[in-house]
Amino acid sequence: MRILVADDEPASAQALKDLLEIIGHHVVGPAPDGAEAVRLAACEHPDLAILDIDMPRLSGFDAIDQITRHRPIPVIVLTAHSDAEFVDRAAELPVFNYLTKPAAVDRIIPAIRLAEARFREWSALSGRVSELARKMDERKTIERAKGILMEVRGINEGAAYRLIQRESQQRSRSMIDVARSIIATQGVFRRPAEEPTVEPAA
Repeated sequence: MRILVADDEPASAQALKDLLEIIGHHVVGPAPDGAEAVRLAACEHPDLAILDIDMPRLSGFDAIDQITRHRPIPVIVLTAHSDAEFVDRAAELPVFNYLTKPAAVDRIIPAIRLAEARFREWSALSGRVSELARKMDERKTIERAKGILMEVRGINEGAAYRLIQRESQQRSRSMIDVARSIIATQGVFRRPAEEPTVEPAA
């Protein structure tokens, strides 16, 4: 893996770099501060990041926030701080493991594996949530378009839905695209000449 390392303590950073290379990983950095970690993450596209918290220019927490907003990757915090306030702050971010210094092979290897697994689960869940949100937004858009047609054409809900559906089929467009067009034109919905007039509901 390409692993980004950020630690403002040169000896600690070098020790972690050597350890990761011994177990077969390629190290990006080490970055001496949070700002450099953000820059390296954007340029080098690492697979995982191991960051200290207390760093100059930009804290590890702020660096994690910026890095993962731009491109989500699994992040491990490796720090001398084990106070509850630091752990709680890490919990607010997409941090997938939290280790205290010093790092050792018997701790770093399982930490990397666990961070990878948790990240995959998080990514899958995020994808499902995003898809659900998209479907809900589309449903709201279609409902709004139906409402416009019901008001402008004086038709019932079923007729409005069928009108959107028919337009979708005839023009080879998705129903959501048709609904957006209706909303954009506020119901100015032109029928093809051969299309029968939809009679108002009784």
